Amino acid sequence: MKGNVIGFDSDTNTGAISGHDGKRYDFSTQDWHSHGTPRHGALVDFAADGARATQIYALDPEYTSPSFGQFYFSPSGRISRSQYWLRYFLPIFVIGLVLNLIAAAGGPGLKFLPNIFQLIVLWPGIAVLVKRIHDRNKSGFLVWVLYGPLILTLIFTIGTLIAVGAQSSAGAGTLGIFTIVFACITLIVAIWFFIEFGCMRGTIGANAYGPDPVPHQ
Repeated sequence: MKGNVIGFDSDTNTGAISGHDGKRYDFSTQDWHSHGTPRHGALVDFAADGARATQIYALDPEYTSPSFGQFYFSPSGRISRSQYWLRYFLPIFVIGLVLNLIAAAGGPGLKFLPNIFQLIVLWPGIAVLVKRIHDRNKSGFLVWVLYGPLILTLIFTIGTLIAVGAQSSAGAGTLGIFTIVFACITLIVAIWFFIEFGCMRGTIGANAYGPDPVPHQ
């Protein structure tokens, strides 16, 4: 029989399941045969023994591939490594490369194309990365560990260029040091993100952010 966990008390190690037959079944942790602790709302399969639930196994909810809008603009849910590289990175890289070639061949009038494209894909890049972070069962706010130093690097770079233009060698030197420091931090974090969220498999099975995007037995 299938049902949903409606509550679990970690102090007493007991909980309750609302069966799809409309009845309520009590259980204890000795009846739970899946990894982790029972979560409210979790879909389970169990055997009914009177008013008790035994042989309880958590069932993964079915993963639905996000639509174009959800994939590129919503930070909710999870995506796999293959979705990140093939559905996001590859097309963005190819389009960016083509625009750079057009800008190089088209003269000064087309120099702005790559910069406009980078602005257009800024939010989709964040949204997609957040979903990849979710796949590793980590908070999407972790994205600021990468974008925070990156933004500061850009700010100090602009400040350095302004100081150079104003012929303020002391100001340019100080701002240049901050630029180098935050650029190094950004590089270190980017390497970590590449390994953690670009190369490593996400949580096997459902996690706090949704079903597993990778089919498994």
